[in-house]
Amino acid sequence: MYYMFMDTMQIPIPPASMRTKINNKNRTVDLLGKGEINILKQAGLTEVSFKFMLPNSDYPFNQSMLMSFQKASYYVDQLEALKASGQPFQFIVVRMKEDGTMLSMTNMKASLEDYSIDEDAEEGYDMYADVTLKKYVDWGAKRIEVKTDSEGNTKGTVTQDRSTAGHDIPSQVTVSRGQTLQQIVKRQLGNTSNLFAIASLNKIAVPAALAVGQVVKLGTQAASKVVLH
Repeated sequence: MYYMFMDTMQIPIPPASMRTKINNKNRTVDLLGKGEINILKQAGLTEVSFKFMLPNSDYPFNQSMLMSFQKASYYVDQLEALKASGQPFQFIVVRMKEDGTMLSMTNMKASLEDYSIDEDAEEGYDMYADVTLKKYVDWGAKRIEVKTDSEGNTKGTVTQDRSTAGHDIPSQVTVSRGQTLQQIVKRQLGNTSNLFAIASLNKIAVPAALAVGQVVKLGTQAASKVVLH
């Protein structure tokens, strides 16, 4: 069982397959007298591609928790908005067994690189979206203050390191008295766009009362089960 989210949009019918490509940045050069060598570098940005149905009919296997009534045009508009925003978003895949045990989760900040909308008479009224996502890595500029002392020695000091995104997100949060899942997600992520993805990950109903001291997983190293008392 899979639950997939692109920002606030839950993929209504998860695809049968998904391809994750780890791009290569190694460089091959020819050295005089040595022949061809390979200069090893860190891997490039990960790409994820998959194709999913945009339903224009009601299906019992539609997994959307809030938008199961929406038709293909809604998802086309959502994809257009993600592309037009020019901003990265969270791409989340929660993999679970039929008994509710979580197998793993992908939680990656990504950009929508390319997508196409396919229509085929043999598919009836439904449409399909073929998308390619690329991992987004936060970056920031450092400001260095350079000072020269009386002896002519120069020293540089980093005075600011500002990321292009917000604060670092912890992998888990411990619940305090009176906190709700909505409050935790809002505080840590800045909005509740990923509320239902995190609820699915922790198998918490929305809304629900959280126990003091309960651990809510937010990151990719999440445990397979959270027990409510």
